[in-house]
Amino acid sequence: MKSRINLYLPELQPKLEVLTLSFVLAIWLLTLTIFGVTYYVNDSHNQQVQQELTLLQVQKSQLEDKLIVLNESLTNRTKDPKLLAAIENKQLDVGLKQRVIAELSGQEQFKSNGFAGLMKGLAQHHQDGLWLTRIHLNEQQVMLEGGAIDSSLIPKWVSSLSLTDRFKGQEFSTTRLYRDKDQQLQFTLDTKSTIEPQGNPQP
Repeated sequence: MKSRINLYLPELQPKLEVLTLSFVLAIWLLTLTIFGVTYYVNDSHNQQVQQELTLLQVQKSQLEDKLIVLNESLTNRTKDPKLLAAIENKQLDVGLKQRVIAELSGQEQFKSNGFAGLMKGLAQHHQDGLWLTRIHLNEQQVMLEGGAIDSSLIPKWVSSLSLTDRFKGQEFSTTRLYRDKDQQLQFTLDTKSTIEPQGNPQP
């Protein structure tokens, strides 16, 4: 005989609702927040990248303008003829001295074999456009003075003389190149700097 009667039917019992209205609203709110933050971060990053790109383009444009100006300046730049002439003269003088020193330094001391040998060597190696005005010769000294129409002829002449028996191994202690009062190119080659050249040396 039943002593208890269950009047609490299953349909009257509370049911578990997973998707409630508040839960759905919370999910939507969280989703919108995530999308909003993501959009803000991306938009900020894009703006920063755009600003950097704009700055780089401006710098590139400025550099291109400077390059154009420098190219125009380089194209329009003219060389000073006076300065070029002075440099050429200095280079010629230095080249002459260096060549004479290179040809004559480190060789044996001059061995005198008489005036005849000297004249023979000079005659065999005559240089057009170059002449001698004075020859001084003794056992201790040989000095040659002369003139030339072009300074480049002097080192050629000295090089040819160094091949002769008389001047082979000769070392000149003094080499001078100058212009006289008439602006004629003069030179002096001397094994002993005891005799001053004629004329007024000019730089």
